[in-house]
Amino acid sequence: MKVSLALSGGAARGIAHIGVLKAVEELGLEVFALSGSSAGAVVSVFYASGYSPDEMLRIVKSIRWISVLRPTLPRRGIISWKRAEKFLRSLLGAEKLEELRKKVFVCATDLLRAKPIYFEKGDIVPVLLGSCAIPGVFEPVRYGEYLLADGGLMNNLPVEPLLSLEGLKVGVDVNPVGEVSEIRSIIGVVVRSFFLSVRSNVGARKELCDAVVEPDLLRFSPLDVGKAEDIFRAGYEEGMRVLSGLLEKLS
Repeated sequence: MKVSLALSGGAARGIAHIGVLKAVEELGLEVFALSGSSAGAVVSVFYASGYSPDEMLRIVKSIRWISVLRPTLPRRGIISWKRAEKFLRSLLGAEKLEELRKKVFVCATDLLRAKPIYFEKGDIVPVLLGSCAIPGVFEPVRYGEYLLADGGLMNNLPVEPLLSLEGLKVGVDVNPVGEVSEIRSIIGVVVRSFFLSVRSNVGARKELCDAVVEPDLLRFSPLDVGKAEDIFRAGYEEGMRVLSGLLEKLS
């Protein structure tokens, strides 16, 4: 059975998407297309490039994040994309979205026109970095006529590009909101504020999905990259629960 996946943003919580993909494969489902914002876009592109869920998890766990994301002199963001761009190009074989092994839509926000853009063609790396550019933290990305920022600003569960495609539509939301005991850095404040604000554009989009996977991630911060294994497991377990239930219902 074919499924198309809409993957939300959520920073480090996006590692849960990899666990959901592991569940999808073990249940024998075929991923027909993927659409993602921010972390969801990154997972979509890597999966469509041919990386398995286990390989993606190994990459996440091996990255020295401080060497990839380096601070820059404040202009449009605190962190520069230069090293991340080089890192992505070293891992992705394809240069264009249309060269990937599966159909992928990358959602980014065009700051100039104040609307979401769903890229299915064009250069992978600048579009992907633009989709992840949380305002105030990362530099927005100039790409052609666009000035791109995080796709979650306008659409943090970009299911719309999938609606005309075949197969079941499954949303994966990895951006839960709950109380926290402390926020210890300026980046923490900006990231927390950002993810609180994007919750408002997700609810109606869940109604467009045949099923929605929402892993229990409240105990993890969007910056908890050091807990990759636990976040992956949360995605896998909830993915297995929701999708096996969906298959049972359909049968």
